[in-house]
Amino acid sequence: MTSNSLINEIKQKDLDVEKIAERIIHDEKSRNEVVNLINHQHIMVYYHSYYVLSRASELRPQLFYVYWEEFVSLLYNKNSYKRDIGMTLIANLITEDVENKFDDIYDSYTQCIHDEKFMTAQCCVKNLKKIVLHREDLIDKVVQLLLCIESIVPYKQKQKELLKYDILGLFQGVYDKAYDKDKMQFFINSCVNSISPKTRKLAITLHRELM
Repeated sequence: MTSNSLINEIKQKDLDVEKIAERIIHDEKSRNEVVNLINHQHIMVYYHSYYVLSRASELRPQLFYVYWEEFVSLLYNKNSYKRDIGMTLIANLITEDVENKFDDIYDSYTQCIHDEKFMTAQCCVKNLKKIVLHREDLIDKVVQLLLCIESIVPYKQKQKELLKYDILGLFQGVYDKAYDKDKMQFFINSCVNSISPKTRKLAITLHRELM
């Protein structure tokens, strides 16, 4: 059971993320308690717990791999914020996934690209970038999926163009190691006239850098 004092500390507006992150890194009991708070009903509690866990798992991912299944369960949560939390924490642990457990959840994870919530789709692409930079064997599989973004997401065109900005960011990170550079180049070229200013700007930059 999580102590009320920790809950009260976690939900403070002026939460000191670094302080509590350091605490859970060095104290297993506190670590377990904060992981449990991810399932709390109060948004300030579970979201601030996420801030702490995200920071701590970036610093010491090896301490959090034991919670892999708890984080995976969040992918199926009806709350889109918790789906986002699950994706981010899993991505933070990818360096510790020596068993390649991610392979078993790949389909569930990437389904979030066409989530009912657009921000969850953005979260998915951003975290896939982190994942493929470590799991180079998944680069081409992910690239092929993202090349089809126009046909697989249900969003309005303005949102699709915003999502392409994150896709371009992923392509930028893996271009040299990807197989199908021709299709990636075509995708980049197609974004040069995007209605999204930041997507257009990045596409122009990549066109100059990679072509």
